[in-house]
Amino acid sequence: MASNDPDAAAGPEPDLDGAWPLVGRDGQVARAVGALQGGQARSVFLYGPSGIGKSRIQSAVGDLLDEAGWLVLTASGNPALSAVPFATVAPALARGIDDPVLPKVSDPLALFTSTSATIADLAGGRRTVIAVDDLSSADSVSVGLIAQLVAAGSLSLIATLPEGEPVPDGVLPIASSADSVRIDVPALDLDEITELIAQVLGAPIAHRDAVELHRASHGNPLFLRELVIGAVETGALVRAGEHWQLEGDPVGTPALRDLIRARLRGLGTEERDAIERLALCEPLGIDEFVRPGAPEALAELELRGMIRVDESGHGIAITLAHPQYAGAVRESLPRIRAISLLIEQADVVERGPMTVVDELRIAMWRLDAGRPSDPELLIRSADLAQRAHDHRTAERLAAAAIGAGATDASAHMLHADLLWSLGRGTEALDALANAESAARATDHPEATLAAIAAKRAEIYGGDPLGSERGIRLLEEIGRALPEQLPMLLISKATLVLHLLRANEALALVDEAAGYLGDSAVERALVSLGRAMPLSQMQRSAEAIAEAEAAVAYASTEGAHIPKRRAQVPYAYALIECDRYDDARRVTIEMLHDAIRNDDELTARHAEFLMGRQFWAAGRLDTAARWFRDSLSGAELRGPASLRGPSLGFLTVIACMQGDLDRARELRGRFEAGYDREDTLTALADAWLARTEGDTDGAAKILLARVEQVLPRGAVNVSSVFLHNLARLGSRAHAKDAADRLSRLERQTGAPEIARRARHARAEAAADAAGLRAAGEEWERLGGLLFAAEAFASAGQSARADGRGRESSADLQRAAALAAACEGARTPLLTFTDGSEPLTPREREIASLAAQGLSSNEIAQRLFLSPRTVNNHLQSTYTKLGIRGRRELQL
Repeated sequence: MASNDPDAAAGPEPDLDGAWPLVGRDGQVARAVGALQGGQARSVFLYGPSGIGKSRIQSAVGDLLDEAGWLVLTASGNPALSAVPFATVAPALARGIDDPVLPKVSDPLALFTSTSATIADLAGGRRTVIAVDDLSSADSVSVGLIAQLVAAGSLSLIATLPEGEPVPDGVLPIASSADSVRIDVPALDLDEITELIAQVLGAPIAHRDAVELHRASHGNPLFLRELVIGAVETGALVRAGEHWQLEGDPVGTPALRDLIRARLRGLGTEERDAIERLALCEPLGIDEFVRPGAPEALAELELRGMIRVDESGHGIAITLAHPQYAGAVRESLPRIRAISLLIEQADVVERGPMTVVDELRIAMWRLDAGRPSDPELLIRSADLAQRAHDHRTAERLAAAAIGAGATDASAHMLHADLLWSLGRGTEALDALANAESAARATDHPEATLAAIAAKRAEIYGGDPLGSERGIRLLEEIGRALPEQLPMLLISKATLVLHLLRANEALALVDEAAGYLGDSAVERALVSLGRAMPLSQMQRSAEAIAEAEAAVAYASTEGAHIPKRRAQVPYAYALIECDRYDDARRVTIEMLHDAIRNDDELTARHAEFLMGRQFWAAGRLDTAARWFRDSLSGAELRGPASLRGPSLGFLTVIACMQGDLDRARELRGRFEAGYDREDTLTALADAWLARTEGDTDGAAKILLARVEQVLPRGAVNVSSVFLHNLARLGSRAHAKDAADRLSRLERQTGAPEIARRARHARAEAAADAAGLRAAGEEWERLGGLLFAAEAFASAGQSARADGRGRESSADLQRAAALAAACEGARTPLLTFTDGSEPLTPREREIASLAAQGLSSNEIAQRLFLSPRTVNNHLQSTYTKLGIRGRRELQL
């Protein structure tokens, strides 16, 4: 398996063929075991679709009951043997008996008596349970016998049943009794999928790819397993540094496709036809199935759980029940049959009243059939797909339109925009070159040429050192096409802001606003352009207002700006004013919308923003995970401009956790020349210097960058750097930081700067009360690391003043907060309070416990026993001087 990061160890090859861990099923296992052991139930029935994990849960329950001293008999239904009497139970009774004598099944009384005696002999006084997998396929004699044995109290039953299959008649009285427990096994959720994949692959998977695998598998563990194995085998899932990432669509193994085809094999002609049409054309309206017998076929498919019927829209939409069904059916369809169905379905829809959505569907079906529509229709369809934020479909339609003869500049521009959204920057530049050639062949190309230049400059800005190149291009076009200035000014403002020239960026947007009209879209463009520079200037209230106005417009129907794009500056502004929870809510919504719509640019920014929020909150491991996502995503899909900042934050986090070797390795991966303008490089270098023991060198780096960017209006960056200066562990540097922050506070009146200034002043003066107040304020806002540092310094100051009880309380609170900061070892946290320091394992367990995980959940995640976890926690409580989890979560 290839890795795109030659500097990172590939890690051991994962063992995908062995048994996968049982993740996300603790609740079902505990409920079944509790019901049977406690005597509340004689029978437990596990329901769910094939592959959902019913058998694994049943096996886990059996293992626990066996450990508790039960006799556990195992049996399995088999459709091929369902007509053979006693075929299911006989093997269970024969196990452990050298020369078993099985009773004649023709005498029910003798069969019951003999079986009861055999079970009693095997049990030797122990309680007995029979675990029957796929009870619906068991033979009727075995089903009736099991029901009799349960009713007589000879044994308990735990059985699995496929979703949609009725309980066999023989056992129905048992299943419907008051002492029977039904457990429906749900699909795994996204977090459980993420954890399971990480355990199996031995390294985390990028969040966006976990989302894709969750979507493709519908949370079905069996389907997930085959998808992961297939993706690894085909090279679609690769190790990229410390992460696994998808480089293509996940494709299941032949075993998965065979499993699905086996389920489809028993379908009738009309049912098969409906399934094939859905595989090629879903979703379809119920009135779009026009063959005789289609309604009855659809009803049967719904009963079997093979289709979904959605009535939430204007009509009834029908889709396949699982996304993997479509791929398996399409692969098995002869090409001639597929072409025939696609054309026939297009004709059916075309004969009825048409909507623009129908026009798009027909264009796609004819394209899939190798009969593309005329170029004009394809371009209209591509534009419609783009407005619906389906970038992959839109790009395919635009490429088909160009191939069919759409050679005008607007077609190439649309194609370029779609390619760039998909992270294919080089191809987008080629499309722009074609657009420019087409535009210059027309009479009035000015507006088109300006739009081409703006998009080209945006793509240039996606490279680490491309902003200056983009600015020069826009200035050149602006001189040649002065009437196109408004669009060019807004594009230039974005690139200028990359270089932290906030004052200039805001001036450019305001200049552009003077040329623009008062339409809703023009006002939104101005608001979007103003939000980011205002945020950099620490004019937070104005930045939030502008960003909210842009999001409000983008949330309206028919808006020309996708909401997720408008949410990017909104999330940035929320972070810069220390509203971490609000920023996280907005960013998660933005990220999942970007993943759904294949918007790589927005997805990358969202991943980076998630890292920013957790870093600011002091959740260092979690932040690093998100920065690794944005780093590997930038390397695989772009934009490359986020590679350097992601590496910068990862370097800082490694320093904050005291891992100097890791920090140096990360710093060595920076692109040559990248530190010329990049602020994150300076922050990384400062923390590297401090971790190496050069506090003055770290201070010099921080102050040099502040003096460089502050005159440009980068007030927020400057205040953050000065706050870092105050946290280096030097009172003299803290005083310098406090003086500078106080001046910024007076100049701006920004509450965020005032907060940092108060903290710095308290650090400089060793003011225990002031530090305690700063800690409480940071804790209230969710800045746990800053809070931990403030309380640690308060404890040191109180101890120096001889106030021992105050010092002990402050230091205990600092330690509890630090435990939630995932391995933080910053200068202000290297204090001693007479207690033994936490070991790395204790810090790891304390951090997970502080996040609310139970001992069982921690044990499963870290491959430990719950007893070991509890021992580590007890040791942690003793060292921190706290009483339990509640204080750990402070």
